[in-house]
Amino acid sequence: MGRGHLRAAGAMVALLGCTAEAQAVVPVRFSPGQVLLALLPYLLGGLLALGLGGALAWYGGRALTALLRARGFRRPRLIVLGAGLLLLASVGGGLGFVFVRPATDAADLPPASSGPDDLWSTFMADAARTGGLRGARGPKEGRKAWTFRDGLSRAPFGASAAVVAGRVYVGSDNHRLYCLDARTGLGIWEFKAAFEIFASPVVADGRVYLGEGLHTAKDARLYCLDADTGKPVWELPTTSHIEFSPTLFGGRLYLAAGEDGVYCVDPRDGRLVWRYEGVHVDMSPSVTDGGVFFGSVYGSPAFYALDPQSGALRWKRAAPLGVSGSPSTDGERVCFGLGNGTFEASHAQPRGAVVCLAADGRTLWQRDVPDAVLTTVALADGAAYFGCRDGRVYCVDAATGEVRWSFATQDAVVSSPAVAGGRVYFGSNDGNIYGVEARTGAKIWSYDTSHEAFNTDARVMASPAISDGRLYVGSMNFCFFSLGDGP
Repeated sequence: MGRGHLRAAGAMVALLGCTAEAQAVVPVRFSPGQVLLALLPYLLGGLLALGLGGALAWYGGRALTALLRARGFRRPRLIVLGAGLLLLASVGGGLGFVFVRPATDAADLPPASSGPDDLWSTFMADAARTGGLRGARGPKEGRKAWTFRDGLSRAPFGASAAVVAGRVYVGSDNHRLYCLDARTGLGIWEFKAAFEIFASPVVADGRVYLGEGLHTAKDARLYCLDADTGKPVWELPTTSHIEFSPTLFGGRLYLAAGEDGVYCVDPRDGRLVWRYEGVHVDMSPSVTDGGVFFGSVYGSPAFYALDPQSGALRWKRAAPLGVSGSPSTDGERVCFGLGNGTFEASHAQPRGAVVCLAADGRTLWQRDVPDAVLTTVALADGAAYFGCRDGRVYCVDAATGEVRWSFATQDAVVSSPAVAGGRVYFGSNDGNIYGVEARTGAKIWSYDTSHEAFNTDARVMASPAISDGRLYVGSMNFCFFSLGDGP
C-alpha cells in the first residue's frame, strides 16, 4: 500500500490539529548520521588518495624531480605535482564510480510507449493490487540481479516502483523520479520534483503521472511526464500533498491530495473535472463503475464511495478504526486495511483489522488482527493477502475473511504484498525481502538487504513490483534492488 508517513530528520513529526489516534505517519528523512555514513566511502577514498599522493611527494618527489631534471625536462617540480593530483583524482573518482551507477544510452533502449496491456493504472499496478501487470511472472529464487544507488544524493527508497515496457519508474526522498533500464538498472533519465516522492507513479500511453510531497508539504503538484524523456507535459497544483498514487480509470485520473480531498482530472491536459472536498485523504483510490472508494483516518474514521462521473457522494459508512490501507477490489468486494498505529511505531494499545465491503457499503466481513494494517490488500485466486505491524503477513479467504495462514518476520510489515504465479512477495522492517508460497505460506526464499549499504536503516517499507521474472523493490538503506532467477 502506500505508506506515506515516517519520521523527519530522525524523529516523528507530530501533526498539528490531529489526535494521537489520527496522527499521520510522516515519512522518513535521513538523519545527519545517516548522511555521514552515506558519504563515508567518498571520505575514505579521498583520504586514501591524499595519503598516496603525499607518500609519492614525500618519498619519491625529490628523486623524481632530480631524474626529470637530469633528462632535460623543464619545470620538473610542476610535473611531479601534476602527477600527484592526477593520482588523487583517479583513486577518488574510481572509488566514486563503484558507488554511482553510470547512465545508459537511451538510444540502445526500446521506446517507453506501451500497448493496451501495458497499463500500470494505480498503486500496485491494478485494482486488485497484485503488484504486476496481467500475466506477470515473479522470481522463483531471490538472487540479486542489480542494485541502484544515486551517489552523493542518496536518499531512502520508501516509494514503490512501476514497471512498464522494460523500464522501471521509482521515486525517492531526494525529490527525484528515476527511470531505469529494467534489465541492467542503468539510468535512462531522472526528473526532479519540488518535494519528496513517496507516491508510486502511474504509467500509461507513453506518459507518467506522479504525485509529490510528504504529510507536512503544502502546494504540492501532480506531474504528467513524457515516459521517453522525463520532460513535463503538464502540472496540476494543489494546496496540500499527494502521498499516494493516482488511479487511471475510464479515461480519467483520480487522486487523493491530503486536505484538498479527492480530484478527478482529464489525463490529457490536467483539466479539473470535479473535486470532492471536506475530507483529508491519503491513499490511492480504488475506482470501478460502482464508485470511487477511499477512506480516512481523520476526525471520525469512515469509508466513502463517490460517483465516478460527477463526484457526488453515494454513501459514507463509519469505520471502527482509522482507514490506512488503500482499498483493493476484485469487482465483487472492496477491502480496506485499518489500524491505530503509524508507519514508524505501533500504538500503545495496538489494534488492526481488514474490512471487506460490498459496492453498496454493506460489511461482508471483518478480520481483526493484533496491530495496524497499513498495507493494501492483494486479491488473487479467492484469497486476500496483507501485512501487519505485528510482523506477520496474513492470507485470508476473500469471501469469508477466515485465516488460511500467516507468515512471521522479525519486525513490522508495512510493505504491501505482491502476488504472481502462486507466490507472494513482500518486505519487512527486519531488512529482508521474502518470497513465500501463496497456498501455504511456506517460505521459498529471503534476501537480506542489510549488508548492501552504508546506512544503518535497512527497513524494507516499499512494496515490490513484479515483471518478467524479476522483483523490484527499494529499501531505506538508499538502495533499490532487482531480484530474479537469472543474471
